Amino acid sequence: MNKTKYLTLGALLCTFLLSSCGDFLEPKSQSEFVPKDADALNELLLGEAYPRNDVEHMNIYLSLLDDDVAAAPYQEPPVGFDVNKYLAAFSWQPLMHKQMQEAGITDPNIYKTYYRLIKGCNAVLDYIGQVNDTPEKVNDVKAQAHALRGFLYFKLVNIFGQPYSANPKGMGVPLKLTSKIEDSRLTRASVEEVYKQVIADLLEAEKLYSSLPKAQQWKPNKRTSLPMVQLMLSRAYLYTEQWAEAAAYAEKVMKNNDLALLDLNFLPQADTKGDPAYTNLHAYSNNPEVIWVYGNIQDMVGWLSDNSQSSDGRNIHPYFRASDALMQTLSETDGDLREQLYVTRSNFQFTPSAPDAKPVNMPQAFGKVNMQPAPNYYRPMGGDEVFGRSLRLAEAYLNYAEAEVMLLKAGQGDAATKALAALNKLRQYRIDAGKYSPINITAADELLSFVKDERRRELCFEDHRWYDLRRWGMPEIKHEWHAADNQTIVYPLSSGDPSYTIPMPEEALEANPALQQIPLGSIPRIGESSNNK
Repeated sequence: MNKTKYLTLGALLCTFLLSSCGDFLEPKSQSEFVPKDADALNELLLGEAYPRNDVEHMNIYLSLLDDDVAAAPYQEPPVGFDVNKYLAAFSWQPLMHKQMQEAGITDPNIYKTYYRLIKGCNAVLDYIGQVNDTPEKVNDVKAQAHALRGFLYFKLVNIFGQPYSANPKGMGVPLKLTSKIEDSRLTRASVEEVYKQVIADLLEAEKLYSSLPKAQQWKPNKRTSLPMVQLMLSRAYLYTEQWAEAAAYAEKVMKNNDLALLDLNFLPQADTKGDPAYTNLHAYSNNPEVIWVYGNIQDMVGWLSDNSQSSDGRNIHPYFRASDALMQTLSETDGDLREQLYVTRSNFQFTPSAPDAKPVNMPQAFGKVNMQPAPNYYRPMGGDEVFGRSLRLAEAYLNYAEAEVMLLKAGQGDAATKALAALNKLRQYRIDAGKYSPINITAADELLSFVKDERRRELCFEDHRWYDLRRWGMPEIKHEWHAADNQTIVYPLSSGDPSYTIPMPEEALEANPALQQIPLGSIPRIGESSNNK
């Protein structure tokens, strides 16, 4: 990707809008400059609307929130290191952004990043009607802009909006759908209104992509596509509990002949020393499941893989590891290859909390990304063609299975058969070929529980678990923080806790006084301290 081109195009877009690149919700006025063709706007999309692999501050702390991550054993912090860099989000503090800044994070405001990219989508959609080009090129650009805006608003409402399943009328996020000046300050739209816009954008993108020749509907070129849009529609319908629509769109992706499930049986299982061998599964070249790649690898996993050396020569292991609960779920089926291939191991030895557990190489709270062995650990590695996340075909199978189970609970007789067929096909590609056997669960509640566990196994470390916990009723979870060798602090997140919604950054509230904060309180969340045995 040509970063010099991005800088030029970024300056051009700011000329279009005559706005500060930092004013992420309030662009000033449009200039009279009009791009001459769709190609110019296509490049502007790539430079200003795509979550490219050099775009940071989209994730940072999101992977610290769910129950797939746990604190690693205590270690003395390096000189000058403030653990609130991590602890503020890990303990779901209501003033987490302020505390992260005080701990030395210069810009924890991911809210701003999403709206900056949305601004790029809006500018392109505002100008596309003024270009002189073929309908095919125009529709291609419009499809991308609508697909990206739908994706970005989906992410925003699942971070800063209340869960749809708890309160569709609750506070979502502001809807900014034009690059023009607003007559008044933008307030939060309801969660339901945001989802309606997400689905409207994705449906428009689907219609536009469907108008293009089939060869242009999907390419492994980092651009959005028809199957990307259909997978996001499946996800949006699943989250809004429109089960039939969710299943229908998942099935479209499952039947796409350009995609195929990856058989983990054919991946390298260990290196020459017997250590696990890891494959970058967010790459078109490695994984036939990949539909779309996005995101910066350090932004996605940097805090989870933060190895360093202290000034006194100590090797500092990551502050986080994969939780015991996740590892137990991954090991429930004998021969499940995901236990090794989806979870990176450190050479640091620790003892799990299970009875009679023996020391093991610490399972780290990341995997599937591009990695390189270091002297004492694996480290994520970026590069021109390396991304931190992807949308994958496997999700379509899981969306389909969950939707069919919910239809089964509603009385649809053949739904169990459909759900089991999808689950067993996926599992056949995930379990050791000599140990695989199909499941045959027909009781709706038991099957739903299995689907939830299968989502956890398959989609771990891909930003799904926190969203799933939110939409599945916000169960109680706890995070333990090791404050000293002999002291553990337990931070509980109670069932239905308001902190299942991330607070708006203070910077956003100051920039737009019309924004309301979901009432989370301003008092720091205090954990329960106990002595380690």
